[in-house]
This record gives sequence, C-alpha cells and structure tokens, in this order.
Amino acid sequence: MICEDVRLLLGADPDSAGRDLEEHLRGCPGCHAFHEEMRRLNADIRRALAEPPEIRAAQPQRSKTVWREYALAASLALAMAAGLGVWLLRPTDALAREVVAHVKGEPDSWLGTLQVSPAALDHSLRNSGIGLDLTSNRIVYAQSCWFRGHYVPHLVVQTNRGPVTVLILRHEHLTAPDDFHEGGMTGVIVPAGDGSIAVLARGKTPVDDVAGELRQQVRWLPEPAAH
Repeated sequence: MICEDVRLLLGADPDSAGRDLEEHLRGCPGCHAFHEEMRRLNADIRRALAEPPEIRAAQPQRSKTVWREYALAASLALAMAAGLGVWLLRPTDALAREVVAHVKGEPDSWLGTLQVSPAALDHSLRNSGIGLDLTSNRIVYAQSCWFRGHYVPHLVVQTNRGPVTVLILRHEHLTAPDDFHEGGMTGVIVPAGDGSIAVLARGKTPVDDVAGELRQQVRWLPEPAAH
C-alpha cells in the first residue's frame, strides 16, 4: 500500500484493519501518526453524539433537542478538523519531513570531499536493487540507510553549486514533483519510474536540475529478497 491509499482509507474509517495496512503503519511514522489522530477524532465525535444521562433525566424533550444540535455542531467541527488534518498531513508533506529528519541525523554526510570507492557505491545501491549511471567521481558519500521500512541509497553528490543529498526511494510513489523548504534545506521529491528521488541542499541552492538529471540515470533492478 502507498501513503495516499492508506490515508484515504483511514480518513473514511479510522478503525480499518488488514495485514497490508498494519505492515504499512509499522514502517511509516507519518501514516502511523495520522492513524492515531483520526482515531482520536473519531472517538471525540462518538462522545459528542452520545446523550448524557443527567440531561436526559432532567429535561427530556428540550434538553434532548438542544444536545442533539450541539452534538451535530461538534461533529461537524470535528469533521472539518479531520479534513484540515488530512490537508496538513498530506503524504508528500510527511515524506518531506521524514527525509529532512533523516538527513539531519547524519550531519557528517555533508563533509565528504573524496570520491567514494566503487565498492561502497555498489553496496549502497545493491541493497535496494538500484542501478545508477551517474559517474562515481561526483559522489562523496554513499550509505545504505533504513528508511520507512526499507534500505535506501543515501548519497551526497558534488555539483558546481555545492553538495546535494540524494535519497533514492524505491517504495515511495508520487504523481507529481513536490518542492519543499524545511529545516534550513531546499528540496524536491520527484517521481522516477517505479519510485521517486529526493534531492536536498542546504540553504537555497537549486536542486531541480540535479533531480532532473538523476531521473534519467536511475535504473530499477530486481529487488533483493528480504533476509
């Protein structure tokens, strides 16, 4: 399952269940947080619609009408809040935040100046079943990192405007590029064949050209079997 499908499902029914859904929630912190929020909102709506016994006993007819009107207004407000939450927690927004958080967790990755060895580059790509036609002399950092339940290549590429960080995300599917500015970084996540590519730079360094180049150079190979 992809994030868009998961959030549509949870927005319609926060108590949805299923093996695929549970596996996705275990590996995706953004969707897990969205699930918890939808469950809380759903519980609030149910409480608002419940008629309190003390009101029912004291003023049977008028209190019942007033309470129903209040409950209807409360449920409408909560539904609007849920809709706002869906907008604020779009899958691409959550993905961008997690990409930034991951890159910040490896601050030394920006400091590399020497090209990585072909063996190190091959290791970072092979774990994810990814090929890359980019010449290795431009790559100064290469790791295979655990991200959203999968190993992904984490690279730092030297450009004529400075280093940029690249995460090749085989299991994240986008329909359109998503630009973002967060945590002092400029970034874009672009769809690329069967997956997507995140490119980040510190400050306001443009990243679109690098993203466009990488979209042409990435190759999706058979994914290694899980161990």
